[in-house]
Amino acid sequence: MNNDEINNKIEYLMNYYLDLQDYIERFSFPRIDYYYLLKNISKFYEVLNKAKYYLDNNEKEKALTLLPQKIEFTNNIYQNTVIIKYALDYIDNILKKDKEYEKAKKEEFN
Repeated sequence: MNNDEINNKIEYLMNYYLDLQDYIERFSFPRIDYYYLLKNISKFYEVLNKAKYYLDNNEKEKALTLLPQKIEFTNNIYQNTVIIKYALDYIDNILKKDKEYEKAKKEEFN
């Protein structure tokens, strides 16, 4: 995957989650799976912004590791909640590894 393709994927996912957030926010009382995603959607934006940062700084491989999956909803609220949980666990894990990476990088330069 070249830089333009990665950038396009980042933009696509960012727009996807922004549109999804707009859609969910239209409900006065969203379903529990929608609500769960909405309460945690900032993590998706955070990881996408970090991926963009790494791509802009010529760290293509690091940017690729930060890309979250695209959540696609089914008709099953429970299944959707599990999908969201797995996606959030993945994001938490890669953000934790990213902090360790940044810390190691700083120590390397000191």
